[in-house]
Amino acid sequence: MAAKKGALAGRYRLLEPAGHHPGAEAWRAKDELLDRFVVVARLPPGCPFDAAHSDRVRAKAIRDARAAVRLHHPHVVVVHDVFEQDLTPYVVTEDLATRTLAELVERQGSFPPDRVAALGAQLASALAAAHAAGIRHRGLGPDKVLLTADGTAKIAGFGLSTGGFPAPEVAGGASPGFAADVYSLGATLYFALEGRVPGTAVPPRASGPVLDALLPLVRPEPATRPSMAEAERTLTGLAVPRPPSVAEPRSGRNRARVLVTGTVLVVALGTAVTTRAAFRRLSTS
Repeated sequence: MAAKKGALAGRYRLLEPAGHHPGAEAWRAKDELLDRFVVVARLPPGCPFDAAHSDRVRAKAIRDARAAVRLHHPHVVVVHDVFEQDLTPYVVTEDLATRTLAELVERQGSFPPDRVAALGAQLASALAAAHAAGIRHRGLGPDKVLLTADGTAKIAGFGLSTGGFPAPEVAGGASPGFAADVYSLGATLYFALEGRVPGTAVPPRASGPVLDALLPLVRPEPATRPSMAEAERTLTGLAVPRPPSVAEPRSGRNRARVLVTGTVLVVALGTAVTTRAAFRRLSTS
């Protein structure tokens, strides 16, 4: 199918506004070249009064988005394309029927611990894969976590690098490192569990192993936080059911074997008793 004139980049025909893209204007669109629906997000511009700064912001946004194109993971929103038009960068992603974690917590309240563990395992696996590839998110928060109807989580916004729950060092002006993503993940999961961000004077309502796993992720000092790979292992261990204990009752086959053996013994004993009684009657007659 040929590309269409008047469409962005000659192929993306904008249809309607799309949500789930904080920090950017986004539209649901039709990719006329590949005949599929996508989401096109316009990345936020730089400072209009500082052309050099705007150029740096634009170049960084494009660099981050192109890095996200290389990231293929079941819990990351697929980035199809990155392009510029009229000195404005755009990112094209898959079109998903989802709600953000922020929306779900606002409407339904906080999540139970087991659901937070399952959510955390999915998100940590995606971020650990990104870190292994040298890619940082830099802006993770409840508005960047998309959830499908079956509970599958996907991370959006690798090309936006804005918003989210920044780590203390980032809020203080430092460049976001891998440890900053760890903090943002922990803060996002704490929000899912408690309905508020960590670090407030209000003590957590929840308790138990899931909360214990989240608190190290949001330590103030970056060097004291676990790596994303360590966070993934911890959360996955909490999300996966434990195997049955060897001390549990024997299997159905073993129980059946015991029942059959017991029946045979009862029949044998009954036959022996009946035979002995018969011999006794014959001897007295």
